[in-house]
Amino acid sequence: MQTPHPTRTTRIRRASIAVLATVVALCGGYVAACALVPVPAPTVQLEAQSPRVFTVDESAVQDAVDGYGRPSAVGWLDGEEVWANDDEARPLASITKLVTVLVGQEAEPLGQGEDGPTHTWSAADVELQDELQEIDGIAFPIPEGTEVTRKQMLMLALIPSANDFATAYAHSIFGDNAGFVSAVADWAERNGLDSLAVREPSGMDDGNVASPADVVRIARLALKDPVLAEIVSTERATMPWGIGEVENTNPLLGAMTGAVGVKTGHTDVAGYNLAAAASGSYADRELTRIAVVLGRDTQDERARDARALLNRLGDTPERLAVASTGEYLGQITSIDGQLIELSADETVDAVLVPGEELTRTIDATGANITIAGPTGDTSVAVRRDGSIEDPTLLWRLTHPRELFFR
Repeated sequence: MQTPHPTRTTRIRRASIAVLATVVALCGGYVAACALVPVPAPTVQLEAQSPRVFTVDESAVQDAVDGYGRPSAVGWLDGEEVWANDDEARPLASITKLVTVLVGQEAEPLGQGEDGPTHTWSAADVELQDELQEIDGIAFPIPEGTEVTRKQMLMLALIPSANDFATAYAHSIFGDNAGFVSAVADWAERNGLDSLAVREPSGMDDGNVASPADVVRIARLALKDPVLAEIVSTERATMPWGIGEVENTNPLLGAMTGAVGVKTGHTDVAGYNLAAAASGSYADRELTRIAVVLGRDTQDERARDARALLNRLGDTPERLAVASTGEYLGQITSIDGQLIELSADETVDAVLVPGEELTRTIDATGANITIAGPTGDTSVAVRRDGSIEDPTLLWRLTHPRELFFR
């Protein structure tokens, strides 16, 4: 029996059903695609400057040293910046002894609490003492054959500024003056002390010279050596061999709050020199400042000028608000227009001095703030005021451009 052909109406109905099925399938695929396609991460828009660098104006420090007609310089113990009013190398006098002991400490370090090796006082040492006494050089005569420890030589060289013990100290390590001078030249080059030239260990030779700025750098090195820092801050000490009590030549020790050294110097050519340092607390930050004055006419003038410079430097630290609780930093925006604000979660202050800088960086994802400064790094959380939800299905269905053509 022959199968009847479908009527035209039946064919139309069947085609319509096929089209509808296709449309339904396509719609289902579209809905599924919209529902499943990953949306891009929210956009972080920072409105606070990042990175942001914090500094302190240096002009007041330079003005302070420029206010003196004689060679002057200042700087902080922790740092590299130096402010000076004179670049010329000047006679150091007994400030030379800081160089002597620094070079000696590098060659043969004396540790804290140690006495070190013993030096037997020689005929050459006695002869030098006699020569120094004839020219009124500072000396403390002791008999030939006396045994002197390394610590005792350092104390006598730095506290009462004994020329004989400074020389004996240098020769006990480097053998003779030529060996010492060669060691100083090498040490000065490695430490970037371009103006420093030394002919002998005590400072009696006015050919021992350095610029005021380099004297600040030398004082830094001395104060960073725990053994030397302890000695230069000692007001007085009792020594054996009939010497008795000796007093530090630094006029600010015991007379200025926080004074911690470092060394005086004087010859007729050099005038009166002083490298001085003082420590203090600035908004819970301990800081040590250094002042150098060279070529003053009197002891009182060098003490007055050094004290004034230290006090002027002490006025320059500033407490800065690096981050503040609730400080607006920017915003995060989602693809569907949801928005949350970013703000600092806590307050952070920092004390800075001229010559230092602190950098605040906000993470690109808006997660945290990193603060990098002279006292170390710290992090501050970023607060997000609100949260971002996934876009609704309706939004996804009605925003194909944003979903598929971004």
